[in-house]
Amino acid sequence: MKMRKFYHLFQPGNIGRMRLRNRIVMAPIGTNLADVNGAVTQRLIHWYAERAWGGAGLIIVENTLADVRFGRGLAQQLRIDHPKFTPGLNELAEAVQASGAKIAIQINIQGAGVDPELEPDMQPVGPSAISYMFDETSPGIASAPRLKKVKHLRALEKGEIEKLRASFTQAAGIAKAAGFDAIEIHGAHGYLLAGFMSPATNKREDTYGGDLDGRLKFVMEVYRGIREQVGDAFPILFRFSGREYMDGGRDIEESRLIAGKLEQLGVDALHISAGISMKAEPFTWTNPPTSFPQGAFIGDAHAIKKAVQIPVIGVGKIRDPDFAEKLLEAGRVDFIALGRSLIADPEWPIKAAEGRVREIRRCISCNRCMRIMSRKKIRCAVNARAGLEREFPMTPAAQSRRVAIVGGGPAGMEAARVAASRGHHVTLFEKERSLGGQLKLAVVPPFKNDLGGILAYLRHQIQILGVEVRLRHEIRPEHLKSKPFDVVVIAAGCEPPREPSPPYTHAKVVRAWDVLSGKAKLSGKRVVVLGGGRVACETAEFLASKRRKEVTIIHPGPVEEMGRDLEPIFEWRLLMERLRECKVTILTGTSVTGITAEGVQVQGRASVLVPCDHVVLEEAPAANQSLMKELMRYAEKIVGIGDCVEPRDLYHAIHEGFRSAYRIA
Repeated sequence: MKMRKFYHLFQPGNIGRMRLRNRIVMAPIGTNLADVNGAVTQRLIHWYAERAWGGAGLIIVENTLADVRFGRGLAQQLRIDHPKFTPGLNELAEAVQASGAKIAIQINIQGAGVDPELEPDMQPVGPSAISYMFDETSPGIASAPRLKKVKHLRALEKGEIEKLRASFTQAAGIAKAAGFDAIEIHGAHGYLLAGFMSPATNKREDTYGGDLDGRLKFVMEVYRGIREQVGDAFPILFRFSGREYMDGGRDIEESRLIAGKLEQLGVDALHISAGISMKAEPFTWTNPPTSFPQGAFIGDAHAIKKAVQIPVIGVGKIRDPDFAEKLLEAGRVDFIALGRSLIADPEWPIKAAEGRVREIRRCISCNRCMRIMSRKKIRCAVNARAGLEREFPMTPAAQSRRVAIVGGGPAGMEAARVAASRGHHVTLFEKERSLGGQLKLAVVPPFKNDLGGILAYLRHQIQILGVEVRLRHEIRPEHLKSKPFDVVVIAAGCEPPREPSPPYTHAKVVRAWDVLSGKAKLSGKRVVVLGGGRVACETAEFLASKRRKEVTIIHPGPVEEMGRDLEPIFEWRLLMERLRECKVTILTGTSVTGITAEGVQVQGRASVLVPCDHVVLEEAPAANQSLMKELMRYAEKIVGIGDCVEPRDLYHAIHEGFRSAYRIA
């Protein structure tokens, strides 16, 4: 008998008396897919059911409010604080269980995680009265204004603590009555229970503070109340951060002690996360970005596993089945939790089980799904159906059409993938020697390797779906005449930035586009990069860290506008930090007055010459609309998508590619 490649990953496992079909757990991630009152919606049911049918062994439903009176963290946050929510929760549980998966629900009270603007008359609460600002460093133009406001927490009174304990107990009873297989108590990320557990936020001098036992007193009371409510046989999981990565926060040694106490208390499994949601830097650990390694904090889960006998669930940027299998085989954790990986591809488990690893659409760690913090519904940069599963079922089209797609960048490849998946006959034209478009440039800077996964996925999909690909084929109107198509999708992308104009016409000036593509080779040691956007910053890092150049960035605008097109929490702050580590000099509020053989003449706080051997110019590409305008005269149904309409990012390319192909009927 042939042994399955991922033997350990697909072994059944137990959490308490709950038997799971494999070792894959869907981690809880907020969605904003409940209704405005916190009730289950059909969209939310489809979201979880699709991931259950995709093969996960256990689905843990997102951060669910056990007491809305103490505030909400999301605009449309799921609730479990009243029996009236039971019917909807039951429908959700049954939809997941129909696939053979088990379902747990994470119950929580927000504490410091409250969005004050959602309840303007309510002051957020915590174990102690403290004040803090979440985002003190990133440019104000990019982050949500409320993240740069000081939040003041009110210390809970003892009587309120007792009421909140009762709220947790009631929520657990509702979960069991609704048919859930288990519950997870949320003790991570700075929310209410985490606030009591952490020495950084719990400054109480009564029995609920002080030493570790005092800081755990509320957690233990919550657990005992829940256990009494649900009975000894009902599985209870507990999620907490191994390290909080915040000044004065908990370290791994204290977390090991907590793990032992939770095991003695009777908790059935521990789910080990990292970070805290109160500050931008530690919050980064809760959703490790592209610059973090795979399995960013599995070491903490392993350290805790060595301190207990109950199962430990590891989480944190786990992308590849091979990586997950090795973690289980080595005994570092007992179960693997996938969060963003199952947003990007709900069928990750079943594809791995069937050996279709190359068909997995890997998460690129861009954290576009964190748009929920901006009070929007969850979306994914690489999976256009995420959060819209009900609206876009992947059923065959009513009639097969002949489809021409012009351009093999991400928009064109996604359009080809979707059209072919739905039964259309697709021909993809690409003028270059390989597919990929600007993705081939985007993967070049440091820490952009995750983007290579979506490039490989799309190329493989084009191959296995039988798309006819014509490389080095620059389509002309006569091609549409010779082989008529029912639909023509133009995804011609953008054109390189125009040739530099004065004062940037000096021989030593090259475009960032040409540096990243390898067309421009830079000799000498000193390089000046002109610009202040993503491309300028990432090119500077590439030159400094990969090419060992001495780099200076010159930006005419104020420092607040430096990197304004970068995501502020997970990209801007980390990239600026890495530029400092690479010793890149950044001159803001500085304009170029001339370029000479010796360097760049600038005017800012002073008029000086910045010596350099080369000047790299960041300029925006232009939409390639000429081909679309020309072809429109020769085809009845023609659609423009992606950068040829307007240069934007991967999110827009994938989503427009998907929708353009899905609409073909």
